[in-house]
Amino acid sequence: MSEKLKSRSPHHSHRSPNLLNVHRGHGPGTSHPHMGERLEQFFGRATSYTDEAVGHLYEPPLEDRIQAARSKNQEEFKHVVEEAHDEYEHFQGANKWASASSEQLAKDLKSSCIKGLTSERVIEARHEWGDNALEKEGTVSAWWLFLMQYKSPVMILLVVAAIVSLSIGKVVVGVAVLVITLWNASLATYMEKSASDALAKLASMAAPKCKVIRNGAEELIEATELVPGDLVLLSIGDRVPADIRLIDVNELLSNEALLTGESEDIRKQVKVNGEEAKEAFAKNMCFASTSVTNGSGRGLVVATGMHTQVGIIAQHLKAASQSEQLTPLQKSLNKFGLIQGAIAIAFLALIIVVAITTGYRDPSHPEDGRFFSILMVAVGFAVSAIPEGLPMVVTICLSLGCGAMVKRQAQVRKLPAVETLGSCTVVCSDKTGTLTEGKMTAVTLHAVSESEDPATPDAPPTEEFSFFPTKGFHPNGGIFAASELRKDGAKEAIMAKWDAGKWYDFENGGLVRDHGNPVNGKGKVRTIMMAASLNCYGTQLKMVEDGRWVTEGNMSEGALVVAAAKARIGIGEEDGQFASVTHHQAKYLRINALEVPFNSSRKMMVTIHQLHTPGVFEGMSLPDSSMTHVAIIKGGPDRVMPHVGSCPQDGTDKEGNPTYRLASQHTLKDQQRTDIERVNNDMAKNALRVLALAVRPLSTEDVSLLSTLDTADVRLDAILGRGTPLPSSKQSPHPSQPLALMGLFGSVDPPRTGVRDAIEECNGAGVRVIMITGDQKITASAIAREIGILKHEQGTEGAIMCEELRDKETGEHVEEGALDEITSRVNVFSRAQPEDKMAIVRSLQRQGGVVAMTGDGVNDAPALKAADIGTAMGIAGTDVAKGASDMVLLDDNFVTIVAACEEGRKIYANIQKFVTFLLGCCIGQIVYLTISILIRLPLPLEALQILFINVISNGPPAVALAVEPADEDIMKQPPRKKTASIITRPFAFFAILPHAVIQTCAVLLSLAFAMYLNTGYVTSDSVQTEPCRTYKVDGDDFAWPYFCECREFTWDKGWQIDIDYYDPNDSTLKHLDRAYIGTLEPGTLRPEDVPQVAEAYTKYENSNSEPLYNDDDKPRQPGQWAKPQNLATKEFYDDAVYTCVVRGTQRARTISFLTAVFCEIPRGYTVRSWLPIFAVFNRNKWLHIACGTSAALAILITLIPGVNYVFSTVTLSWWMYFYALGWAVLTVAGAELGPKPLYRWLQRRKKARDVAALEDKKAGTAV
Repeated sequence: MSEKLKSRSPHHSHRSPNLLNVHRGHGPGTSHPHMGERLEQFFGRATSYTDEAVGHLYEPPLEDRIQAARSKNQEEFKHVVEEAHDEYEHFQGANKWASASSEQLAKDLKSSCIKGLTSERVIEARHEWGDNALEKEGTVSAWWLFLMQYKSPVMILLVVAAIVSLSIGKVVVGVAVLVITLWNASLATYMEKSASDALAKLASMAAPKCKVIRNGAEELIEATELVPGDLVLLSIGDRVPADIRLIDVNELLSNEALLTGESEDIRKQVKVNGEEAKEAFAKNMCFASTSVTNGSGRGLVVATGMHTQVGIIAQHLKAASQSEQLTPLQKSLNKFGLIQGAIAIAFLALIIVVAITTGYRDPSHPEDGRFFSILMVAVGFAVSAIPEGLPMVVTICLSLGCGAMVKRQAQVRKLPAVETLGSCTVVCSDKTGTLTEGKMTAVTLHAVSESEDPATPDAPPTEEFSFFPTKGFHPNGGIFAASELRKDGAKEAIMAKWDAGKWYDFENGGLVRDHGNPVNGKGKVRTIMMAASLNCYGTQLKMVEDGRWVTEGNMSEGALVVAAAKARIGIGEEDGQFASVTHHQAKYLRINALEVPFNSSRKMMVTIHQLHTPGVFEGMSLPDSSMTHVAIIKGGPDRVMPHVGSCPQDGTDKEGNPTYRLASQHTLKDQQRTDIERVNNDMAKNALRVLALAVRPLSTEDVSLLSTLDTADVRLDAILGRGTPLPSSKQSPHPSQPLALMGLFGSVDPPRTGVRDAIEECNGAGVRVIMITGDQKITASAIAREIGILKHEQGTEGAIMCEELRDKETGEHVEEGALDEITSRVNVFSRAQPEDKMAIVRSLQRQGGVVAMTGDGVNDAPALKAADIGTAMGIAGTDVAKGASDMVLLDDNFVTIVAACEEGRKIYANIQKFVTFLLGCCIGQIVYLTISILIRLPLPLEALQILFINVISNGPPAVALAVEPADEDIMKQPPRKKTASIITRPFAFFAILPHAVIQTCAVLLSLAFAMYLNTGYVTSDSVQTEPCRTYKVDGDDFAWPYFCECREFTWDKGWQIDIDYYDPNDSTLKHLDRAYIGTLEPGTLRPEDVPQVAEAYTKYENSNSEPLYNDDDKPRQPGQWAKPQNLATKEFYDDAVYTCVVRGTQRARTISFLTAVFCEIPRGYTVRSWLPIFAVFNRNKWLHIACGTSAALAILITLIPGVNYVFSTVTLSWWMYFYALGWAVLTVAGAELGPKPLYRWLQRRKKARDVAALEDKKAGTAV
């Protein structure tokens, strides 16, 4: 390996295994710079750390990003993979692993090919290697996240405004703006970090697990706990958790498209030759992040985490971690924000032009120059244009929604699914385990045999037996003839013994006979149950710690395993406990290499066993002693029956003992076949899932030939008589139908509690429910009618077998038009294969549907990815299915899907509510700020006040709306369109615009009246020119006031006059409120009318020879106000900038600020529902707390000294607070009595028209 690749990242600081002289000692470092530069150019610049902090938990998984990297530039990606493999080969010794013997490998890894690692070695390896984590994302620090908050245009603008304020001496304003930005950045950092941590905890719930053998026992552990040397068991559907050297395989296929780009599955083998061992991806190894698509195997872990092939590739593709991290909703909100910002900028440009041309100055800040006044106008508009709290609240809402879904057993893996759930129109669900309980219980067995008694040649070929009692997975019980069990008192007597704790003691003095009891001989029932148990070897029955019995493995096999236990097969007879190694498994050794595993296309499974005694299988005699093995076939009746040519025969020997044998020349009659089909249909109509069990005796020559066949499908064809003929076929009268049918099992899987109600709820919500199942059409239809997917009068109408979706000649799906016609009317699809699911999804999507699809198998992954909401099973689902899904059902329950749809609708509705709330407030601010400039009113709000409202005052109610309970009729509304805007027409025209208009009127009227009540003037022009008399000082542009006269209304005294006058005794400007009680015409107040002023003038004139001067710079006469001469001291300036005009304007603006706050806070109550406010007033306690907090904070910043100075507010008289509150009451009344009733009336009118149209349509159809 070149030197450039010897430097390792921090992820690779652990040492390599001491295996075959693998190179050691690579310390921490960095990846190759040239490759980093090349990949930087290849992928473009990295995304922001802020987006990463918020979004990295719901970005596409590593394998998806590697696939995306390949699609961008295949040649570049190929080169990167080659370099990564070179590093892998040198650092890990890949080729030596492939060529080393399994014994040597286990020795070097301090493991065992049989018992795996010891607990002590696991601890050592964990300490040496750490977690088996494919990719450790660098955690974004809170400080860095905090700093990244300042990237937004609003924050930049505010910081610039603060710097400008500080540079021109406006220290208080500058510091206040910085404090507000610090508060906003801190709050956003806390919220984003909290949301990120919450999502991380939810994501950890979906952590993959794997089966390992440690200390000789099988364990299920977290994949992250794997260490080199672990002995891992792989089976179909597993995601390979690490790089593994295989030591045993059974039809193991692996999809390595992630690494190779080749879609075809790779067949794995244990041994490879020298040349094959040098291949980049040797066939005796499985690699992390690839998937097992068929078969099973086991192997030793040789590399974990970032030392695996995919881990090193990921390290070289670090720059590829640039996936889109914004959900569609967030992107649409960003786009909406840009549009709103553009509109605001247009308004801002207009207002700035008007402000410049009219010489606008803020009457409450006469000391500010025109430039600074216009700058603050610009800042105010910028702040009002963008709802600063919106992204934060959206993130909080989505994360809270994910947490709420987990409480309802739905774990969201990809955040956009939260939004998509609200628009779901079709749910395609599996039946078993999702619509049903998934606790398959065998209830009946129809044993198939022909009577050898000449007296009964036409006897039915089946005899019905019942498994009883059926108490979940409890094995205690027996197998009784159905006719005997129907006798009076039979079931009651058995249940009495069962309740008394009796084990396998139910015959009750001959009232019924337990055919599962070995004391009664090895009859056909025990032989059938033995065959079933042998075939279901992969499913175990065990008792857990709390005393419950459970099955581990396949759901359908679990029913047969429990049924076999009732025949004392697979369970100890003395103590009733499950034996770890059962006698029958040792008696009939399974040939693992010849097994044909079950898959969705075969719908059958074959195991081959060596007979303990040639020619005899349990209680059944085979045609001759040359039969040394038996193939046991289990599958759907429609798949097994076409290959059945015979069945066992019942008879008696010379001594009168019953016999049970399989004759070589026996052939199943047509009538018998018809009777068997009838039994199958009857069971299916009763919603029983039917499995057929058949056998085929095999000779040693047959087994030898089968062992030469390469694949399971080829072996299956040979066993079924449709492929390579087996030697024993020559002796059969029906070589093309070599199977002997032993019995039909009927299992019940009752619908889950609440499923019928959930489906009814879906129908009311406009969500169509489709069942897609592998069951027979009759069984599927029966279940569908029971739970309400099909109507009872439909029969099997509305249900089809998926073979009808295909062209009979080509086997391909029919053309799109025909397929769409079928999927538009059919709600039950039986005998479905994974590719059928994909076709159904695409067809429904072509028709405009938003489709949720459930799946659990590895072959379901394409359909899950294609669906709008891929939904994997959390219990029965494979790792591959979960990895392809958007959502995981933690309880595998259909009711959870409906709950998730409801939760998704609620989340989206709440987002709509607080977006409407925040945008309505921002639009209202833009409108009344614009109008106030145009009509020459003072600005109702200053920049800091706007920022306070948008961030601090509006924030709590917006967050409270994020946890608003769902409306009662939320699942009675049709789904929203997926492409619908977050702001719909009803919200725009009946919520946002009316509020903007009403709030604008309220704020501007409140300001206008407040200006008049506190200054006697209304417009900014009049209040700046009429109340005050000013003079200029040489070299100073500031107009120094020496007398101001304002009118103020007080609650106790009515109208009064406030003045500011020049006191010549100490050369200051004195402020005198309530200088005159009553009203006078402006300009008629005289100094003599104010005792304090008259006294001051008299005092000066008596003690000074220099006269006082009037407005004309002439000696003052009685009735005239004194004017200073060229006086410009700091003390006088400080007084001059706080005249009655300033004081009155500040009071008026404080009132308009409170009016704005009080008008916006109740918006949280009016936007939450179209119902009247009182109807839903108390359903969200957090909204009460939030609104109360916002109102209290707004009032406090007018009361607390120092704080009110910062925010340019003042303490008001008590009645002024109620004055501001009164405008808010009028705003609420305007919303509740105007647009909302109008909207409800329009909705009732529309509903009435729809009902009338439907009635007319029905009437027309009837005619």
